[in-house]
Amino acid sequence: MNLRKLYPVSFILLLLSFFTSELVAAPPEGYDFLSLNKAMKQSASEQKPMFLYFGRYGCSTCRKMHKEVFSDAGLNKELSEKFVLAYVDTESGNRIRLPNGERTTEMQFASRNRILGTPTFIYFSPDQKALFKKAGFQTIDTMGLYNDFVLEGHYKTSKLKEFLATK
Repeated sequence: MNLRKLYPVSFILLLLSFFTSELVAAPPEGYDFLSLNKAMKQSASEQKPMFLYFGRYGCSTCRKMHKEVFSDAGLNKELSEKFVLAYVDTESGNRIRLPNGERTTEMQFASRNRILGTPTFIYFSPDQKALFKKAGFQTIDTMGLYNDFVLEGHYKTSKLKEFLATK
């Protein structure tokens, strides 16, 4: 029995859902990533650092990080509880408003921040100063060290490279 002949529309829809689910630009599941606008406001009001994730459709390294790194329960708990999480799609035309009132798109914002590849992560202090940027695949351990650098306030007294050299 040939299912494609019996259910051609269903078969095509099934195939499309399979292929498009792999291409969706989305942050990892199980995390409360906000739009950049909401995250900036929340970070400022709660005086919590912000973790900004730049991703895009079809990013195989993003998918690898979602599967191998962001699936870690300890990392999920730490990021979700101690940071305000923001997500920006580097190819999106969605309009955002920056703290200075300027309107731009997510794509333009990514370009301005010199996001050359995905995934890229930028950590911000509670007063909205960019602390550092990391691009590409990161391990669970290195993500934990980056979190410690910010949460323990090491960014106030040393550079990330100096901090990592002591670990």
